[in-house]
Amino acid sequence: MLRRTLAAAGLVAVCAAAAAGVVLRVLPRGNPMAAARRLDPERSFWMAGAPVAPPLPSTGRGTIAPWKVGIQAGHWQIDQLPDEQRRLRPDTGAVWRGLTEASVNMEIAKRVVAQLEAAGVSAELLPATVPPGYDADAFVAVHADDGGGTDSSGWKISTPWRASEASRLLRDEIARTYAQASGLPEDRYGVSFNMRGYYAFSWYRFEHAVAPTTPAAIIETGFLTSAADRAVIVDDPERAARGISLGIIAYLGELARLPAEARVPIAYPPMQVATDSAPLRYYPDDGERVRTRLSAGTWVRPFNEENGWTELVVWGNFRVFGWMKDSDLRPFTLLEQ
Repeated sequence: MLRRTLAAAGLVAVCAAAAAGVVLRVLPRGNPMAAARRLDPERSFWMAGAPVAPPLPSTGRGTIAPWKVGIQAGHWQIDQLPDEQRRLRPDTGAVWRGLTEASVNMEIAKRVVAQLEAAGVSAELLPATVPPGYDADAFVAVHADDGGGTDSSGWKISTPWRASEASRLLRDEIARTYAQASGLPEDRYGVSFNMRGYYAFSWYRFEHAVAPTTPAAIIETGFLTSAADRAVIVDDPERAARGISLGIIAYLGELARLPAEARVPIAYPPMQVATDSAPLRYYPDDGERVRTRLSAGTWVRPFNEENGWTELVVWGNFRVFGWMKDSDLRPFTLLEQ
């Protein structure tokens, strides 16, 4: 029996999305890979096809009202997480010789809020518990890292798995200004699957999470175990905060020029690896480090594309993610068996 194809599943998803009144983000025409990805027939991690987001909130923020930004001090009051996130309550963060990550995060986060307020932005300091469906123009979670006995140093920043154009802009602007202000190196290969899947981003799992149309990022400001990093994030939190707030302000300036749909996450249908031993790289460049190689037929979930490259995660193993050339991928179909 011929089972449904990707195209048929896509039509069903379009109809369901239209009936539910969700916002659909249509990808550009002319790119066969993009055309194959307009809809996601899955009903699991990626939530039923299309960017499953409610209608964009109608606000005058940024024009007749101040921009609204939420700054989360990572691990602050984590023991008060709601029952739906109770398994995370024991995660109190990194510790170095009695210095807690939560206290370091708080010192930076509260300064970011003050700096944004001084610039005319409506900013609020958030604990570990995120208000249900948190709606804002930006959400940034502030954290610090633990090198685990290594000599690791530097910062890193990430968007959610399924990120909107606005979320990626937020990430890029903070990365630029934090690098300049802190003077610390980027931990270029350090972004983890836990950062991408941060619980506060998980609107598809939790009530207490940011709204899907809230641009979001998480930054690890440095390593508590690094003397060079502590000189900034512990000894000079004002400087660390400035690197974040300047990026947010630059992002808000760009956000004002983007269409409203730039806040909506884009969904892509599942794909399969088309060539054997296909390289999965950390960044979309032939000269970049190879994370691993994937066998032909491996199922993957795309979540971004750029100049002939696809950012993806291996189906069922979120620890394995990176960039692969479009020429090494093919659309996923369910064939007659």
